[in-house]
Amino acid sequence: MRIPRAACINDLSGFGRCSLTTAISVISAAGVQVCPVPTAILSKHTGFDSFYFSDLTDCMPPYTTDWRELEFDGIYSGFLGSVKQIKIVENFINEHKSDKITPYIIVDPVMGDKGRLYPTYTLEMQREMRSLVSRADLITPNITEACFLTGTEYTGEEISISFAEELIKKLAFLGCGQIVLTGIVKDSNIVNMTFSDGNIAIDKRYRESRVFSGTGDIFASVVCAFILKGASVAEAVEKAGKFISLSIENTLKLGTPLSEGVVFEPVLHMLRDI
Repeated sequence: MRIPRAACINDLSGFGRCSLTTAISVISAAGVQVCPVPTAILSKHTGFDSFYFSDLTDCMPPYTTDWRELEFDGIYSGFLGSVKQIKIVENFINEHKSDKITPYIIVDPVMGDKGRLYPTYTLEMQREMRSLVSRADLITPNITEACFLTGTEYTGEEISISFAEELIKKLAFLGCGQIVLTGIVKDSNIVNMTFSDGNIAIDKRYRESRVFSGTGDIFASVVCAFILKGASVAEAVEKAGKFISLSIENTLKLGTPLSEGVVFEPVLHMLRDI
């Protein structure tokens, strides 16, 4: 018997605690094997003033083709930098959906934040991302991404529960099986709303006023790990919220610069018991 295995498709930033650096650490510490598929390599994440960047799009097809005989319990995709990369991920999912182990598909549609798409995101990429999320068992959009995916006007992070429920219904109409709408602001709290099997659950955490890089990657990575270990989506979201809160508390104690991300290393061991 082997432990659960996840193919994780994302960029690799050497410094800054995000993307694959986070996924490999967090998912492994939770007891799941990580098989990374790097979409690009960066010396530092793009929040820094300078960084080296190398696109790996052309490497991805032969890389994933060599994995055709491997079986994955989960496939988790994060930031994708082009239409071509989105299509490569779709093909990878389609190839493995027909295997005797049908992987659980998690798509974090990393498209933008605060009402704006990232500068690299085009209208064609938006259309292709809608297609990709329709193939997912679970998606984890923030409010901005949910609005762009559904053609809904963005009105800010402080939205009513009824508005959030409407957004989730629209996302479900795209074909997404289960949904976690992240980053809803409610007074001094941050709320993540889960839709699974027709039921809605809410996880509420204290909202730190400072914004840290990479928390979305931590969140999706924890959720991925615990779902593959048999937790429900609501349970996995609760664990992700707890772990991020512990990591932020640790980061504030150390006084680490926000650009360096959340200092999760000292609390990784707690993932087994959280």
